[in-house]
Amino acid sequence: MSKTEKSLLSKKELLDIFVHHRVDSPFPGDWESVFKGVGYEFWSLRELGPTDPFKNIDWKARAKTGKYYVREYLAESYFNLMILYDLSSSVAFGRKELFAANIAVSLAYTAIAGNNGCGLIMFADDVILYIPPRMGWSHFTQIVAAIAEATPIACDDTNLNRAIRKLMNELPESLTFILSDFMFAFKTEYSFQRASHGTNKHEVKALQIVEDWEVMLPAHSRGLIPLVDYESGKSILLDLNKWRQYNEKMRAHLEDTKDALLRAGIDSLLMTPTEDFAQKINAFMQKDHLY
Repeated sequence: MSKTEKSLLSKKELLDIFVHHRVDSPFPGDWESVFKGVGYEFWSLRELGPTDPFKNIDWKARAKTGKYYVREYLAESYFNLMILYDLSSSVAFGRKELFAANIAVSLAYTAIAGNNGCGLIMFADDVILYIPPRMGWSHFTQIVAAIAEATPIACDDTNLNRAIRKLMNELPESLTFILSDFMFAFKTEYSFQRASHGTNKHEVKALQIVEDWEVMLPAHSRGLIPLVDYESGKSILLDLNKWRQYNEKMRAHLEDTKDALLRAGIDSLLMTPTEDFAQKINAFMQKDHLY
């Protein structure tokens, strides 16, 4: 087990720490990058970094100083952070749901600590739970309790679109994170492409959470393993001798999911429980300086 995996808090620990003992966040990382973006209040200039897109260069600063600077913006003083949390039974595989719980609570903590609203939509084949965005620590403990007490639900067809529809109907704008393994064929009914006229007020990011050994079998695997499909409940016999075919199929699924999300205007990040989620999400958010 990696150092990162050992640092994950159990769902009981999440509940105990935040509901019964008010302490500083136990999660690592500076989450400031989550809240910076384009089209909001101007924050500062800083020198161009290796991952910064050229579109963010301030050419007036370049003309004055001879150096390349990019403009950073701060989100409006109050905004809503929404978490769309997959509760379909496939997330119970390995440590995916525990990893998602740690990420969700950490994001919620950061939003509330920054005097922003935070809300939660849990979904499987339908919306399971909706907690409207609010500010304040009592509201934060409500979100933590919901995440800690949640149990994955068996369903035949995970339906993310119903969760997105709930988001769109309830809120005019948000910064939204979808936490899911996306072990389903994703076809969105919505588009979050940023329009030039500025009518799209939702910024949506997808954090795809998978186990390493779920998406890639070791080379030269041998033998037969009985498995149960978490979504359908059907038993299958996996022939490890076909590891090449399995790995290729999973690679194609991951690429198709990423492409489908991108077409919908949703940037995505693939993550596993062996990784430092705060560090990886920070790098992901800093890449385009969207928030």
